[in-house]
Amino acid sequence: MKLFVKILLFAGVLGITQASFAQMRNYGKEANALYKAGLYAEAADALKKASEKTSVKSEDSRKKKAEFAYRSAECYRMIHDFAAAEQQYEKAILLKYFETEPKVYYYLGEMQLGQCNHKKALNSYKKYQQLNAGDPLIKVRIETCEKYDEFEENAGRHEMNPMTKLNTPQFDYGTVMDSRGTTLYFTSSRSAATGENTELITNQDFSDIFYSEIDRKGNYTEPVPMPAPVNTIHNEGTIAMDKRGKKMFFTRCVNDGKNNLGCDIYMTEKRGSAYSEPVKIELKDHDTSNVGHPAVSPDGNTLIFASNMAGGEGGIDLWISTYNRRGDTWSLPKNLGPEVNTPGNDVFPVWGEGDKLFYSTDGLVGMGGLDLFVAEKVADKDEWKNPVNLGAPLNSCSDDYQIIYTQNDENGARGFISSNRAGSKGPRENPSQDIWSFYLPPVLIDLSITVVNQETGKPVPNKKITVIGSDGSNYTYTTDAYGMVDLTESADGTRLIKPGGNFTIDVPSEKGAWLGNKDKFSTADIGKPTRVIREIAILDITKPLRLPEVRYALGSAELQVIPGVNSKDSLNYLYDLMMDNPNIVVKLMSHTDSRGSSAANRSLAQRRAQSCVNYLVNEKGLPAARLVPKGYGEDVPATYYEVNAAGDTTATHKLTEAYINQFKSDKAKFEMLHQKNRRTEGEIISFDYVKP
Repeated sequence: MKLFVKILLFAGVLGITQASFAQMRNYGKEANALYKAGLYAEAADALKKASEKTSVKSEDSRKKKAEFAYRSAECYRMIHDFAAAEQQYEKAILLKYFETEPKVYYYLGEMQLGQCNHKKALNSYKKYQQLNAGDPLIKVRIETCEKYDEFEENAGRHEMNPMTKLNTPQFDYGTVMDSRGTTLYFTSSRSAATGENTELITNQDFSDIFYSEIDRKGNYTEPVPMPAPVNTIHNEGTIAMDKRGKKMFFTRCVNDGKNNLGCDIYMTEKRGSAYSEPVKIELKDHDTSNVGHPAVSPDGNTLIFASNMAGGEGGIDLWISTYNRRGDTWSLPKNLGPEVNTPGNDVFPVWGEGDKLFYSTDGLVGMGGLDLFVAEKVADKDEWKNPVNLGAPLNSCSDDYQIIYTQNDENGARGFISSNRAGSKGPRENPSQDIWSFYLPPVLIDLSITVVNQETGKPVPNKKITVIGSDGSNYTYTTDAYGMVDLTESADGTRLIKPGGNFTIDVPSEKGAWLGNKDKFSTADIGKPTRVIREIAILDITKPLRLPEVRYALGSAELQVIPGVNSKDSLNYLYDLMMDNPNIVVKLMSHTDSRGSSAANRSLAQRRAQSCVNYLVNEKGLPAARLVPKGYGEDVPATYYEVNAAGDTTATHKLTEAYINQFKSDKAKFEMLHQKNRRTEGEIISFDYVKP
């Protein structure tokens, strides 16, 4: 949890100074007093020493030693020293503290997961599950560990970098960009913050709101604190602005020097270069409740915020309130409900473009700690649903929160998150809360198209093609000598093929030359630079369309459908071709061999051609006007191509009766040549059919 998460949970603890403990003589009592006062940074080492000094002489002393170790671990956990906390939890377990508090295994798992040791964490969580299977979060934690590798394997292409010019060893987090994109605001507990008090829970200095200006080259100036009346001697942070940048909402947690008096959301308006006196927004249902982490709608009239007030789903929930201009009041907060909130902590909301709700939670399956999620708004309602994990590397095994986008378009995405992941400033075992930038390069999609002859597979040069996109784009090109076209970007650098679209490649027909073809592809699921390769085959219609599997019994016009032979398959190919090209009219031509009389062969061929038409019309549903049957008998012999071993044509012959009769002594070849004459073919005779 972050600084303000801890304050929301623990605001109101008694602030006891270190000096008051100097008078205590009992080391254990001193350590426990620090713990109960919420002075976790000081109590952690004191409780560790108290445990070390307690010898196990009896059952009571064992329990006391275990309790000191457990409380020490709790303190280290609160101040995010996970390695030290893990050590103390393990010590408490060795001393059988799980008999007193089963959750020691759960917290041990949290510390292990926070250090990316998901396999060790899984073992700890399962041990806790055996002791308390009813905990609503334990299944989430176990699934988190089990899916950890999957998150890493499916990591996005984001480039993550710490903002070294803005970060310090103290806490720096919660970025907001102004409406012009020239000033970055954030929360920091660096030494330049107003006031000299130290936050009792985290041992960090009180935080303030800082800002850094961005020049034309993208350089950031040295951050400076916002002046009074925004910053005070108290804790200020986690801000939000309306779309115009006129209204600023922020969290202020007041401390009177002895007690944290709770957290509230304040609003200030920009007047010229100054800000008005902040006004507290009345949102609490009870004095012990705390509110913070504001997110504001573009018009500034709706707030989503985090609070531990009663009626929620878990530790800290997200709530919503709307502004009543007439009464100058804010509505009674409404919980966003279980569609968004969880039994865990749901914090750091950000109102994104398109009314998307970004927030962080430890109550859903993620990578560990707080994970970033985005939920979609329900139309015409102040409700959100279907939270989706933003995945790695925006998320990590550490706490990741407060995401903002400064760019999110076809040229890529940029923005900031806050995180204490490895690489942040501070000690390696306890990284600080830092600001991280991210950059997601654009998804560059190239398209390579090759147009080939359907029968030979050879490329077709100088062929016009058109690429039509669902976004309205329309590009026409001509294939090169290799039958290819490459689409990358236009002369002005605009990408031609964009992610998230559907595209059609149209190779148009040419009368007397080619029957065109179409192909479709989608870029909806493409998430990384990709070259889409498509090959489109077009049909050479200067030659008849062969239908080699259309066969008949001897002397019969009935289509042959027997085991191993299905004449309808070839006709189904023709049917598909005509459905894809609804304007063509086809002449079906049937031929016989030369055996028998010419008149009989013509009559048989005509009946066979008619059988093909009958099937396509009566069984497949093609209009009869699109089909013309013609029986040629033996009048149009086929052409025979002699091919050598290399596949080259060495001679061509018309299969006349005289030519075939030369091979009577070679029965196999004689029958093969007659078979080539017995054929059914198609010819496109019109491209002008219009459905009546």
